Parts: sequence; structure tokens; C-alpha cells
Amino acid sequence: MVNTGVLAKFTDTQYLTSCLAAVYSYLKPNLERSPRVKMLPFVTSLVSYCVYALLGLGVPSLIIYILYPPILWDLRYIRRLIRIEKGKKKYFGSNFTILDQYEKQVRVQGTKNFLLFQNQQYTYSDVNKQANKIMNYLVRNNEVKLRDVVCLLMYNEPAFIWTWLGIAKCGATTALLNNHLRGKSLIHCIKISEGKKIICGRDAELMEALIEIKSDLDELGIQVFVLGHLDTPLPSDDFKDLTKLSVNSSDENNLDARKGLDILKDTCVYIYTSGTTGLPKATRMQYRRIYSTSMIMTLFDIQPDDVFYICLPLYHSAAFGVALQGIINVGATAALRKKFSVREFWSDVRQYRATVIHYIGETARYLVQAPCSDQDGVYPHGCIRLGVGNGMPSDIWREFQERFNIKRIGEFYGASEGNFLISNLDGKVGTVGRYTPLIKYLLRVLQILECDMETAEPIRSPDGLCKICPRGKPGLLATKISRRLPLDGYIGDKILTEKKMIRNVLRKGDVYFNTGDLMMIDVDGYVYFKDRLGNTFRWKGENVATTEVELAILENKQIESANVYGVKIEGKDGRAGMASLVLKKNESLNCQKFYTHVMDRLPSYACPKFVRIKDSIEVTGTYKHRKVNLIKEGFDPRSISDPMFYMNDGEKTYSILDEEAFNSIQSGSIRM
Repeated sequence: MVNTGVLAKFTDTQYLTSCLAAVYSYLKPNLERSPRVKMLPFVTSLVSYCVYALLGLGVPSLIIYILYPPILWDLRYIRRLIRIEKGKKKYFGSNFTILDQYEKQVRVQGTKNFLLFQNQQYTYSDVNKQANKIMNYLVRNNEVKLRDVVCLLMYNEPAFIWTWLGIAKCGATTALLNNHLRGKSLIHCIKISEGKKIICGRDAELMEALIEIKSDLDELGIQVFVLGHLDTPLPSDDFKDLTKLSVNSSDENNLDARKGLDILKDTCVYIYTSGTTGLPKATRMQYRRIYSTSMIMTLFDIQPDDVFYICLPLYHSAAFGVALQGIINVGATAALRKKFSVREFWSDVRQYRATVIHYIGETARYLVQAPCSDQDGVYPHGCIRLGVGNGMPSDIWREFQERFNIKRIGEFYGASEGNFLISNLDGKVGTVGRYTPLIKYLLRVLQILECDMETAEPIRSPDGLCKICPRGKPGLLATKISRRLPLDGYIGDKILTEKKMIRNVLRKGDVYFNTGDLMMIDVDGYVYFKDRLGNTFRWKGENVATTEVELAILENKQIESANVYGVKIEGKDGRAGMASLVLKKNESLNCQKFYTHVMDRLPSYACPKFVRIKDSIEVTGTYKHRKVNLIKEGFDPRSISDPMFYMNDGEKTYSILDEEAFNSIQSGSIRM
């Protein structure tokens, strides 16, 4: 049945006129340089359809819509894409960075609130003056010069933002340190940045983290500054109070400090990977990419009068790149919270009258799992206009949206170290975006490759090129690296970046970025995230996606959270599934019922063969489950004190995994 609402668009002459102009201006140069002449008849038909529609002849419109249903979606997307491309051309051509955009906002609307935090308000002008004080102190005292690296260790607070701005105004790069890291991991991140200065927040636990590694910092010749009003003396005489040192500095701008900064070449920040599979790696975010990332907010129609609630860590690309830079780009307001809190999330939204919220899948699930309240979805400002983020689980998508009165979910997909973002513009549940035949033809960026599920390496044909998955089949997502979409890569060892590249994909000499993600494009062009390939293991000749197993387990009302991974059994190929579970308060695992629960919901090969009961699940700063240590620990009761169970198919239950059972499993006496 034809959607009458969609067809109504075909009679909107003004709408179609603007679409036609946008499509034609974009298609013409692409067609002129495209070798794919076989697509010309289709594109000609598309443009002809627009012309006929404008002439009021409805039949061709209907025919085109029936033959190619994504037509209106394509037109809308192309219009937005053109707007972004024009902006990039303008800014890149004039070397106009996000710093220039921020200072433009100061000139245009300096008295408007930029940051809301607790009961404090800071205008665009207020934040700019604080940033200038830091910049002027660092530059005039020769602490920082053009293209230096300064590490920033802070929780979410206004000072985080004006410190980053101050460092950037020096023409330097900011290494955004994960404030959860300690010891070896923290010093690793500082060391690979090659920064000689650290600016630390006033929180005692952050200063203690630096005291723990002080001997390493001294060895590296690194100076620590502390920013913020302190209730206690600095923990070391070697730490400098940046607040006092910069109090008398000028709050005027000094453009000479960043003279020579190149938007196409220079790096704005280093952002570290989560470290789910080992020590974090630092990826470059050049000014060019910062601007491109900020434009995703344009796709979701963020407006200057929006208040955007951010409780996810600013050291991560989602909060720093997409949310914060998007806010600066359009001149909106950011409402900050130090850390994500289920208890305070909605009260913050009401206090700040937030119209946009930022989520990741894990935080959305935490909010849905919270007890229902008669205040759910009730706000003094009416409703939340948009929830934007990535990883929204499809099983809670509608519940999250309806329960909390959110008009629209803006899901997007991208990697910190990647070179491309895709976004869900029409709110289709479970998808991260759409890649229709026309968009694929125009952009030529995404490919879904057949791959080895354990190694995340593509499978190649006899000619050495990669095999492409047909629509509807999951595979490895790869994005083309080109002059238009370069890969900034990791800092340090070039091998780290090279390992993320796939060469000779469609033709000899081409290069793609290996996302490491299992994705699928359906027959309608919708793109679905399936799992991290590192989170997929092979058992009994079948591929097991950990996310699928975790979702099935979480349908059990006794279980608070689940982390699924694969473990090696002696003499067995592949990995057997193991689930680390956290039970809800006052609950215990009913082994027989749990056996029935997973068998009813999962194929036998995907059912966890081992269960480990834990008090908590270790997560990264962005709430992703850490698996690497659990995989190393395996299921050996001699080294693990947590209660463990193994799947006993004979008794149709999970039985206690003691040393005797462990030895029997390893020897093959107990078959898994």
C-alpha cells in the first residue's frame, strides 16, 4: 500500500523545487567525472521525475515512488549533505577552525548561556575570557607553544571546556585523558602523547592518580598544573596552581598565539580508544575532522535555542566531538553533569529544561531498568525533542522513547579512529542509518565484506580482492579512505594505523578502514549494527554474537547485567560461550530455570556453556564491558574465587563448576 503521507510530498511544489535544485547541483559534477555511465539512465529518470512532478503530472511521480521507494529519503539526505559539503568547502578554504566558530559565537551572542553546571551559568563570553586567561598565561610564560601537546585530566565541568579552548588558542594539541585510568594505563596514555604538561582538575582522586605515578612523570620531565579552587594544599610542591598563576592574566584574545595553524593538517585533540582489548591507543582528531564531526548535529536539526544535556565523559569522541562541537557550531547551550547518574538524570533534564539528551546504549538500558515513576516523561518544558547517541538497543528503543516522552531518536554510528559517520534520520527502530543504491552510488564509501568472524579479517577471492556481502547478510564494515575522507590514524607506531587498513578491496590499490564491526545492510538500504567482531566468537562451526546472547540473558528478571565472551577449552576448536552475571539485589540464580531460559531463546551453540557470578562488571569510561581480562582468566576454579557453573545438558541445568568438573571438561569426560 502506498503511504499517502509520503505521496503528499509529491504535490508540494516548493519542496520538490528545492530538492531538484539540490540534487541537480550535486549530481552534475559527480556524473561528469563518473566512469559508471550505466547509472546515467537511472539518474536521468530521477531528474525527469522531479521535472514531471513540478509540472503537476502525478503519474510519473507515483511510478518512480513505486519503482524506487527511497526517493524522498534520498532527496532529503542529499539536501543536507550538500549543506554540509558547502560548509566544509567554505571553512576549509578559509582556514576557519572550530575556534574561529566559537569566537564568532562570542561576537554574535556573547551574553547567551553556553554552559549550565549545577547551579552555575556561563555565557559564551564568560567561557571565552577564562580560556583567554589560560592561553595568555601559558604563552607568555613559554609553557606552551604552537603544536605542543598538553594532557588534560578532568571530570565533566566548565573548566574542562575552557581549558581545552585555552590550550587550542595556544595552537597546541590537547590529549584528553580518560579520568578512570590509573597506574600503568594512565602513564601509558601520557607517554604516547609526548606531552610535557598536564592540567589536572581539582578533584582529590585525580591528583592522587598523578601522585601514584609521580616518579614516572618526573622521569619524563612532565609538569603538572592543577586548575580549580582547592580546599586543601596541593599534594606536591612540584604541582602548580594554574588558577592562581593565571588570575592576573589578560582575558583578551591573542590570535598570534595560533598563527600558522592549518585546519587541514593540524591536530586539535588526541582521543583514546576505550581499551576494551588492551592498552588504549590515541587517535588524532584534526581540525578538519572536528568540523566534519560537529556537522552531524546539522543532520539532526539542532537549533541555537536547544539545551543539550551531556553526562557522558567529555574525553570521549561522542561527547566531545559530536555533542560539544555540534553545540558550538550552531550556538546552542550545553548542560553538563560530572558523571552519568540514573538517579539524577531526569531531574537534571527538568532543571536545565533540556530539549536534547545524549545517550549510549548502556546508559539507555540503565535508565529503562530504573523503577517507573509517575514523573517519567513529564517535563516543565513539554517534552524532549531529540535523544541523540549510538548503540540504542532495539529491544528497549520504543520503550525508552515512549516512557520518557522523547519525540525522536537520532541514532548514529562512527568510530573514534574512523573516517565516516552514518546517521538514522527517520527513526527506524534498530538501525544506525541508511545506505540506499543512489547514496551508495554518489558516496561510494561503505562496503560490507565477507570476513573471518574471529580475526575480523576479510575473506578474499582468488583474484586477491575482497568478497562483498549481499544485502541482508552480516559482514565486516569497511569505509573507503580517500583524499575527501582521510584516516587521521593513531599516534606513535605507524603499524597500529596500518593494521586498521584493508588494501585491495574492490580494485588493486584502493584502501579501506577496518571498523572491526559486524554490520548488515537490508534490502531497503537500512544499516544495522550487529556486534563488535572482537565480541564475536566461533563455536561448533557457528558464529556467536555476544550482544545477541546478552540480550537474551537479560530477559531473565533475576539478572541485572551480563557480559558474554568466549573461552578456550583444551582440545576444542573455537571458543565456548561464558557469561559473567550480576544478579539483582536479594536474588540468587535458579540454575534449572536459567537453563530453560537460555535454551528457549538461543540456539544450542549460542547458549553460554559457563556462568560466573560477580558482584559487578568492569566497564570502560563509556560503559562498555571489559572482556580481555575475563577471557584470559577463563573458567579455571583454581584461580577464580567467584561462583561458577557449567551447562549440564544431561540434567538440564547448570551444575557447580569445581576442580573435579573442570578437569573432566578439559579431558573431555564431560562434553560441552
